[in-house]
Amino acid sequence: MNKKEKQKKLKRYERLGAVKFQKVVFKVEEIKFYLLKKLCPNFIAYFDTYCDWKQKRAIKHAKTEEERKEIRQKIKLAKMAMRKEMNQEKNRNYHINPKRPTEIFEYLNWNKQVHKRGLTKDAICILIFLIGTILQIPLAAPLLIYEIINAAVDFECINIQNYNLCRLEHLKPNLQKKEERIIQRSIEEYGSAAEVIHKSIEQSEKLPTFQEILDNIENKEQLEQMKAMFQHAQEERAKEKKLGGI
Repeated sequence: MNKKEKQKKLKRYERLGAVKFQKVVFKVEEIKFYLLKKLCPNFIAYFDTYCDWKQKRAIKHAKTEEERKEIRQKIKLAKMAMRKEMNQEKNRNYHINPKRPTEIFEYLNWNKQVHKRGLTKDAICILIFLIGTILQIPLAAPLLIYEIINAAVDFECINIQNYNLCRLEHLKPNLQKKEERIIQRSIEEYGSAAEVIHKSIEQSEKLPTFQEILDNIENKEQLEQMKAMFQHAQEERAKEKKLGGI
């Protein structure tokens, strides 16, 4: 895609409301995390229970140990991702992870597909409730309005993701290089500490507790790297709080 085509696409997405609706999304995001923490302080525990139930079901249908291992790994990653969202109060598909910037492309495409499926469901429901409204079936009209609103939201979310994918696509090679440099630097600075964390995650059936991670520290070098890693993470979190979305 050349520069002229890109600008043309971006202008179209903007006319369809991408920039304005994304501001609404960030405001809803702010309210969402506020309410979750206020009304459901045990949300992470409930989410973990749901993940464990989902893992149990998936493992029942797994045929090999390799499949079961992969399922457990995915569930652990899902739990860690949710903890990060709650700690930073940011949805992963609207904010770039400074340490792994290329992840955003996966999240944007995933979220786009979710809303595409939602839009298909909305279209079917709109047709059903439209017929119901014509036939004067009780509650059909309010449900029709509700589904039209849902369809508008799904459409705008797809439009936002298209806008962000188009806007970021040309940056992908540079983001990949940046990510490689960050990973290499992290290995050099925190290699031993990272091994401890990885070992703790591998050994634990669920996510390891902080104490379980500390129990796997074997020498002073690992301890010093662990301290440096946590301090760096706190500094990065403070910086990220000042930043908006993509």
